[in-house]
Amino acid sequence: MLKSAFPFLILPFLGLMLFFSACKKETKPPVIAFKSGAAYTSADLNVAPGTTILVGVITDAGTDPLHLIYSEVAYDGANVDSLYTRFYVPEGQAHCEYDFSFTVRNQVGTERWTFNVNDKDGRLTEKEIRIIVQ
Repeated sequence: MLKSAFPFLILPFLGLMLFFSACKKETKPPVIAFKSGAAYTSADLNVAPGTTILVGVITDAGTDPLHLIYSEVAYDGANVDSLYTRFYVPEGQAHCEYDFSFTVRNQVGTERWTFNVNDKDGRLTEKEIRIIVQ
């Protein structure tokens, strides 16, 4: 009797295993925002050559803990960004604030500053500020 009932007992169990393994966990990327206030730049702007800029970023973890916050810059419409600064977030931290200070070039042109945050799984979120040096 047990031998004939075994397939009927195991089939629902296998079906449930397949159902739950097929369900995908929703993943959320990290969040990044700019600090605002008198000392901080948080939007596109026009400046004189050699101006020092302060950009503060506020980051929060999505599904996975934060890993790396970094900035990149591209000059005069270039498509390739160059790494400028990076900051490794302490292990397991879900919230981090970091200030980037940089000086724009001493020549007229455009600069695109991109601020990025990566989580432990490699998901990336970015925000950018465009600066016209005139």
